[in-house]
Amino acid sequence: MRPLLLALLVAGCGGGGAAVGTPLKDIAVATDVDADPKVVSVRLIAEAGTTEYLDGKPADVWVFRDAAAPAGTVPAPTIVARQGDLIVVTLENRLPVETTIHWHGLRLPIGADGSPTSQPPIQPGETYEYRFPAADVGTFWYHPHLRAHEQIERGLYGALVVLGDGEPQVAKDRTFVLDDVKLEASGKLSTETDLLDLMLGRQGNVLLVNGQRGEGIEVAQGTRERWRFVNAANGRYFNLALAGHSFLVIAWDGGLLPEPYRVDRLLIAPGERYEVLIDFDAPPAAALALQTLHHDRGHDVPDPGPKDVLHVAYGRAGEPAPALPGSWRSLTPTPVPAGTTVRTFTLDELDMPDGPVFFINDRVWPYDEPVMVRQGDLEIWEIDNQAEMDHPFHLHGMFFEVQSIDGQPPAHFGWKDTVNVPMQSKLRFAVRYEPQGMWMFHCHILEHAERGMMGELHVMPP
Repeated sequence: MRPLLLALLVAGCGGGGAAVGTPLKDIAVATDVDADPKVVSVRLIAEAGTTEYLDGKPADVWVFRDAAAPAGTVPAPTIVARQGDLIVVTLENRLPVETTIHWHGLRLPIGADGSPTSQPPIQPGETYEYRFPAADVGTFWYHPHLRAHEQIERGLYGALVVLGDGEPQVAKDRTFVLDDVKLEASGKLSTETDLLDLMLGRQGNVLLVNGQRGEGIEVAQGTRERWRFVNAANGRYFNLALAGHSFLVIAWDGGLLPEPYRVDRLLIAPGERYEVLIDFDAPPAAALALQTLHHDRGHDVPDPGPKDVLHVAYGRAGEPAPALPGSWRSLTPTPVPAGTTVRTFTLDELDMPDGPVFFINDRVWPYDEPVMVRQGDLEIWEIDNQAEMDHPFHLHGMFFEVQSIDGQPPAHFGWKDTVNVPMQSKLRFAVRYEPQGMWMFHCHILEHAERGMMGELHVMPP
């Protein structure tokens, strides 16, 4: 493993575990088995495993195990590369069901996308090789795209971080994969799916950070850290706050922003990623927790009150944080000429005796027709959410730029591949069609996608 990659702390925790209760364990970095410094080659095995979400109570899970490791973990090992590297991932399927890996947010050739329209399912006992360049710097993640609502809930997901030149100087660079699981008193995953799970996405009764519950980290007084967030939950929105501290948002799904911005709360919809800088220069608190607060996502979901996600304790003073960069990323909005084609995608839902059904343009997956477009064309997508709840909208294979929400320009600019569309609102984004192939778009509340809110985009030659 290259020293630069080992230097990346993937959800590392400081010393002094007694100050934070149980220290958060590191997520392993996936083993690179290729000596070429420009190739990151990883072997994963999809198989059954166990983990303890509740102490002393093992749960049966599915894992993407690093073939070089004796056992798998939830989440899977984080794959770390540098921009321009070739990433090669060989997946051996030892599960009793077919599966794939979708590389969420990465711009790559269609054959590596991992969706049902881009590759044949990997059957039990089969092996499949994914090969693609690390085209963009940023925080991404990987997960199956077959019965994703079940396979991700069982534990099949992990982060992928692509590093670039000129990264901000920080004391720690941590990746936090956020999730929730629905557990029985025995500690095992619940097999019950109720109507609320179908309407909102499976709602877990236990919150997880990096597959762990109730753990904490120690931060050095006076330092600055970089936190990378991935929301891997089936349907939960994380509305994060850290008392006495603000978040300087420096990156979205598509990498660094040209102009970072500061917030006290950070809403992360399922599938989204955000990167923030936090200055730990406040007076140490007796008890400090990263919390998720209520977000009104529709259907009169009651406010359960703040929920602790991660405990944070101040430790000894560290090196003072350096000055922030004078400039960040050179990125300007794409000019959208008058008369640019506008495509409308209407999102809606309908209650049925066996649970809700979710639509895009009055059609349900897989009974739809592909949207036919030409490579290189620039178009506007208007996502008209007529449902009584928010929907996070994800487009495979390319980034887009939000133009407006209910006719008002967004407060900030950057690249996205997943965006929350508030209930009963219209959101417009500009997208330039990139690699050829049959790509997918869908709501990233996994139960919604599986129950119809998914479609295909066929990018044809110019």
